[in-house]
Amino acid sequence: MLRNILRGGLAAAVVLSGLLFPAAVHAASPGAGSAAVPRPVLVPAGTGSPELERQRQATARAAAAVSGQVTTAALAHPEPCWQNVSFKRYGLTKYVSMELQYTGDRQYELRARSASVGPWELFTLCRDPYSEVTTIRSQSNHNYVSVEEAYQGTIYAMLRARTGEVNLGPWELFYSDIEPGQGHCGQIRANSNGLFVAAEEDYTGASQGMLRARTKASQIGTWETFCY
Repeated sequence: MLRNILRGGLAAAVVLSGLLFPAAVHAASPGAGSAAVPRPVLVPAGTGSPELERQRQATARAAAAVSGQVTTAALAHPEPCWQNVSFKRYGLTKYVSMELQYTGDRQYELRARSASVGPWELFTLCRDPYSEVTTIRSQSNHNYVSVEEAYQGTIYAMLRARTGEVNLGPWELFYSDIEPGQGHCGQIRANSNGLFVAAEEDYTGASQGMLRARTKASQIGTWETFCY
């Protein structure tokens, strides 16, 4: 049985749907004087933009492929999707930003580095409540977040919002044990390599806070815990 090594004294782990996740904890309230952060908005099925409804359908297809079947419950209840989702690393006030101005192999990189929430920090998230399959899409460039499995070294499995609809595949699928807007914190696991997303707080300069899917379940800590 895996033992969960938790940095920063997080709660003990619990097993959800065959995956190891630490128990959810409540996010701290923003400090006095903080700018208002947009609240995630749950968009009823069929009422979102064409782009959002395509993401909803893509998430449903991915969840069916992962589980190997389409359940009656899944058919009766379309995938919930939220707009205006922002998230930050547990214990910090730095929100995850999509680096629109970066170029080359790091264009649209995700980093936990922003003190406030603007267009680059907002995402649309769809999550299947049965399989926990989750897709994340930047509201700034309208691309899906992908895990860069082909990268090597210190940028292996970097997260980038760089995938269009026609290329949605295993690299664009995640598992999340929490729903946005509930004030909870939890983990994000990549489908492609089975590892958990971490914010690289030890990196410096333009790489500080880089998000990478690189952590085993036995090593989950605050770097792998996000609140949204």
